[in-house]
Amino acid sequence: MPTSSVRKGRLGTLATVDLESRWMKVRVLPQVGAKIYDLIWKPTGRNVLWHNPRISPQVYPIESEFDNYWCGGWDEAFPTCDACVFRNQRYPDLGELRSLQWKMDSTRQMSAGSFAQFSTCGPISPVRATKTVTLESRAPVVRMRYQITNLGPMRVDFLWGSHPAVAVNEHTILRIPARHGIVMQCNQPGHGQAGQRYNWPILETDAGAMQMDKTQKIDANIYFGHYAVDLDDGWYAIEDTSTGEGFLLKFPLEQCPNLWLWLNYGGWRGHHHVILEPWTGVPVNLAEAYERKTSRSLDPGEEFSVTMYATIYKRPEDWKAALARISLPT
Repeated sequence: MPTSSVRKGRLGTLATVDLESRWMKVRVLPQVGAKIYDLIWKPTGRNVLWHNPRISPQVYPIESEFDNYWCGGWDEAFPTCDACVFRNQRYPDLGELRSLQWKMDSTRQMSAGSFAQFSTCGPISPVRATKTVTLESRAPVVRMRYQITNLGPMRVDFLWGSHPAVAVNEHTILRIPARHGIVMQCNQPGHGQAGQRYNWPILETDAGAMQMDKTQKIDANIYFGHYAVDLDDGWYAIEDTSTGEGFLLKFPLEQCPNLWLWLNYGGWRGHHHVILEPWTGVPVNLAEAYERKTSRSLDPGEEFSVTMYATIYKRPEDWKAALARISLPT
């Protein structure tokens, strides 16, 4: 007897696909890049994912600036994060798939869990992308498998990244098994120099030592863009120390060896969230990555695939126990 379900729903004018188990609710928006908009921990009713309080989910053109339509939630990026021109093609920020209407290929309920599969084709790159979201019945785990196939006659160069926006407060800590961080940007002077490499999580700056694994209040009016590199393992956790509740993401280190850290404490558009993004390479600008030979490529007919797992935990369980219940395929 299935203990998880999948069904169609509505959010305003948008169609949704809703998966639910005894622990979690997951809502997907096929018309907005097949993003996961809600990831709700049912025991407390908390939505782990951050929602933009000023922008509702909506359909928007591919060439639009992503930030001006971004409603929050969990997106994916292909073939770039930063907008760029590459081989005479202009790619928008977060890539060409994040605003497309994806087709719902199939849904199924089974004793092991429920899943929904979505697909689309690239309007710029000759690729087919497939995304399968599975909500397990045996444990509070959601699995996401992403596949990209080169349909064209030439090699396709790309970056791929995952972009889950998580709500935070002043009690939130970032558990990241990184050895080093790299400063890239900040809206306030004196908080590190672009390109500065430091031993994670302590950043030495003109303003003093900063502990980058601890979040700040929204009235700090600051944001940071850093890379976390030299990861010892492919996971991270974002934990509220006041409640003991945390979000843990497990990703394959061989596919995504770096994290882009977007840490926003009121400094960007008055919002309060963090986004810890696994990426196939850095920098997260396709044109620059190609020049530095850090982008990836697909030959004609070749497929790129990546599988990630997310879970939620609550004290007395800790991040170690949450990580132990997730296993990646070998």
